[in-house]
Amino acid sequence: MAYKIVAVLLLAIASIIWLDYDVALFFHTHSYPFFSFITHLGNAVPYLLAGLGAYIFFRKSDPAKAKKGLFLFTSVIVAGLITTTLKILISRPRPKLFFSEHLTTPQFFELKGKFWSMPSGHTTTAFAAMVSLGLIFPKYRYIFWFLALLVAVSRVVLAQHYISDVLIGALIGSLSAVLLYKRMGLAK
Repeated sequence: MAYKIVAVLLLAIASIIWLDYDVALFFHTHSYPFFSFITHLGNAVPYLLAGLGAYIFFRKSDPAKAKKGLFLFTSVIVAGLITTTLKILISRPRPKLFFSEHLTTPQFFELKGKFWSMPSGHTTTAFAAMVSLGLIFPKYRYIFWFLALLVAVSRVVLAQHYISDVLIGALIGSLSAVLLYKRMGLAK
């Protein structure tokens, strides 16, 4: 797993150096309405409610299903906390500040959302939720992974994030899900 983490980090660094700003400029001048819909799959609330609801509903009648609900809830929460902490620490300006003010330098410890580009929260949520769901329902894992990938693409296409932002978000979300799956004793 370590080599995969290093590979994603190296891709993110390469993207910052060679791709991020050119790709952002391209999508800034193009419109793709389909992705405005898809991006909502990166909102955390439905996954949190579903996970917590499953936990509460199955807690007494089916502890195994309850544990899976708690796993989904915990994966999204943990990934979200890590991402929010990194957003504040890094405070990378979003693409809209690059377009309007040519601002690209991290501000560090900024609490304004316009400086919360790295990592992508929607992508983190999508990967935490979809990788979790893929582990819970392995038969459908490729569908879940594809949906997570679409959310990541939507964030770049909608010029809300850079490629490197979604790479780091995908890494955080995926790692949170996989590590919690093992930690919670769900891995067989």
